[in-house]
Amino acid sequence: MIVAFYPGAGGNRYLRRLTSKDWTRPGISYDSFNIEQLFENRYLLETPPVRKTDHILTHCLNSDRIQEMHPNTPIVFIKTDLQKSLRREWILHGHQRFVDKQGKHAISRLEHYEAIQDPAWPVVNNIEQLNALPEKILKEVIEDYTKLVNNHRPAPLGILEQLTQDCFAKINSAYEIITWHLDYYKKYTLDFSNASEIIDIDNSHDDFSIVMQTELELYSSEIFDQVWNKINE
Repeated sequence: MIVAFYPGAGGNRYLRRLTSKDWTRPGISYDSFNIEQLFENRYLLETPPVRKTDHILTHCLNSDRIQEMHPNTPIVFIKTDLQKSLRREWILHGHQRFVDKQGKHAISRLEHYEAIQDPAWPVVNNIEQLNALPEKILKEVIEDYTKLVNNHRPAPLGILEQLTQDCFAKINSAYEIITWHLDYYKKYTLDFSNASEIIDIDNSHDDFSIVMQTELELYSSEIFDQVWNKINE
């Protein structure tokens, strides 16, 4: 079975309900549990991934695309409001992913090694080989890399500067997640034609829909909503 849902709309929670696991408490999400799902299934952008589980979670809600990737597989579609769903996903994980991505060093350890490599040093193609360098060489490489990182570390910000930076980061992360998904769902339009079941969260009264109605209302952000409204003017 395939469970197709907007990010934040409770697909992981629905799967946990199906498999008799804890599913009712707040905050349960795709990212917060190791559920043995393949990353390639999230948006079905590449070639069909190898199927390793009986249940597949995907954020693709286009019947043709899903059937192309996983032929003859029953599909349960979870239908709800995109803005509410994305807002929940953004608050739970999306903004932090954006911050983490922005915080990565501009130069990788491998790039740094290539830049300072002595002709007599071993050729290195991956992190494992880098970490396996002779102790004397590895010590020199680590010390130089640490010095490089420290030299590029920004000076501490004042309170107002930090608040301003945090606000801009939230605006940028909200803009990124909203525009990416609007473009994605424009390309792979909503199509429930091959559904074996459609769960309309906003208009149903089953136990799953009631829990998700409450869950979606737990998450609010004036910044996210302002960005959403501006993009959709």
